[in-house]
Amino acid sequence: MLNKKALYCFLGLTFGLTILLVIIARMIGFTLYDAPSFLSQMVVLAAMFVPALSAIVTQKFVAHQPLKELGFKFGPKSMYLKTYVTLVLMYVLEYLIVWLFFLKPDFTLTSFLNQFNINVALPMSAGKMVLIFSFITFFVSPIVNMIPSLGEEIGWRGFLVPNLEPLGKAKACVLSGLIWGLWHTPMILFLGFLYGQQFIFGSIFHLLMVTGIGIWFAYIWFETRSTVQAAFMHAVFNANAYGIWAMIFVSDNKLLIGAGGAINVILCLLLGVWSLKKIKNK
Repeated sequence: MLNKKALYCFLGLTFGLTILLVIIARMIGFTLYDAPSFLSQMVVLAAMFVPALSAIVTQKFVAHQPLKELGFKFGPKSMYLKTYVTLVLMYVLEYLIVWLFFLKPDFTLTSFLNQFNINVALPMSAGKMVLIFSFITFFVSPIVNMIPSLGEEIGWRGFLVPNLEPLGKAKACVLSGLIWGLWHTPMILFLGFLYGQQFIFGSIFHLLMVTGIGIWFAYIWFETRSTVQAAFMHAVFNANAYGIWAMIFVSDNKLLIGAGGAINVILCLLLGVWSLKKIKNK
């Protein structure tokens, strides 16, 4: 049976605190419409911890359930490798399509530096820089990003998905993905998160992308009951979204090329559809 009181409390706190944070950031002038500043990025980082805070408060004081039920376990080791490979291959496929049909990579990093109006010599050759940031993207960032990713996953997968489970696993997957996508919308509309000036259509694209990938995240959560696993997936996704790919494939058209572009949207939706079929076949 749905605990509507707990659900409403969690969603109210999460959306309310996030919108408040976004409005304050906008009033101060921390936006991402043009070249992203460090402080503007910190606003998005802070928002990632709001779902965890809301889930912990709701779990303890409204649902009156132990915090350990939020999925604080590692789950099967094999699933980490499977999900890592899946996410990396998804980005490889996306940028292979980009390379073949839309944009060649800039291994000199000139386009990347021009975004920030940086006109200084690189500390080493561009080739070495690409290799270093590739290593960071694939092996370092997925670990470092675990902390902020866990901030979201405690809320979205640890709390929301199991609380929607009485509706059925398929509905829980879809609804949790949709809610997760909607939560990002104020950051896109008010701050220009990920899409800059293309925020109107960007908010629609992002909703579709996050719903698709969110369905898969929820499916894996049901397989493992591990919020730590979900955080790892989230961390790998973000590492590739903001890592080496974004440095060598630079485009003003965020609606086509990039983590939130049409190609990645389609791939995420396909992953979501596949997950729903797996759930319904069980």
